[in-house]
This record gives sequence, C-alpha cells and structure tokens, in this order.
Amino acid sequence: MTSSFIHNEDAVNIEIGYILSLIVLMIFTGSITTVFYQYADSSSQQSMRTGSADLGSEIARDITNMYLTTENSPNNINLSVTRDIPLTLGGRGYKIELNNNSATGRAAINIDDGSLFSYPTSTTLNSINSNDINRSIVYSGSGKINIIMSKINNEMELCIK
Repeated sequence: MTSSFIHNEDAVNIEIGYILSLIVLMIFTGSITTVFYQYADSSSQQSMRTGSADLGSEIARDITNMYLTTENSPNNINLSVTRDIPLTLGGRGYKIELNNNSATGRAAINIDDGSLFSYPTSTTLNSINSNDINRSIVYSGSGKINIIMSKINNEMELCIK
C-alpha cells in the first residue's frame, strides 16, 4: 500500500502544485506581515498616550503657575507663555484643546490625534475656575503653543493659541 502511494504519479498536476505552494506561501507571508503591523501600531499608540499625557501635564503646570501668580493680585495682569511642542506624538499629528467642561465644572486640556482609533488624553485643571476658560484649540503643526492669561478688574481670561 505504501509503495503504491509513493510511486503513484496520477496525483496533482505540476501547475496546480505550484499554485497551491504559492497560495500557502502567500498566507504565511500575510500572517507574518499582519502580526508585525499590529505590533508596530500598538507601539505607536502607546507612544502617543505617553507623550500626550506628559505634554498635557506640562501645559497644565504652566497654566496652574500662571493662575496662582495672578489670582491674589489686585493689579491688572497680562501673562503669556510660549512653549515648544512636538510636531508629532507616536508618529501622528494631534490637537490640543483647552476646554471649559461645564458638565463637571472643571477645565481640562484634551489631546487627541483625531483618528478613528485614537486614545484621547485629558488633564484636568483642578485649581482653576472653569468660567475663566475660553475654549480654544491648537494644532501640532505649528510646533508652538502660546498660553495667554489676562486679569482685568478681577476678571480672568485664559486661552491657548
């Protein structure tokens, strides 16, 4: 039985054998490529989350310092801080939004790359009255963010440009 199977030449046509081998090779190559792409995309998303959390904390620190500096002063004050920001986080452009979130009563800095599978990060500004915030957006393509705080007649205004 075994010898008849080994010496049987009526099995698969040579052309069909090549086609089947090519299909198996394509499936194998496609699966390796898919696994590598998913790993690389996961690394990019993790880098984006880490970078945006750090950037949000730096901006929140600047805003809090400005707010605490001007809060108890009776004088009219205009402060402006310019900070360099990275053009990309995790290989993608992004936007920074200073948001007056009236639902929670807290102002927040939201960073998002705007893609379908993005992981937006939000840094809450706990020490700041959300009524003082003007909702504003800065895109990463500029490479800079300008934080502006003005206090005139005990009325504060904060925005980013």
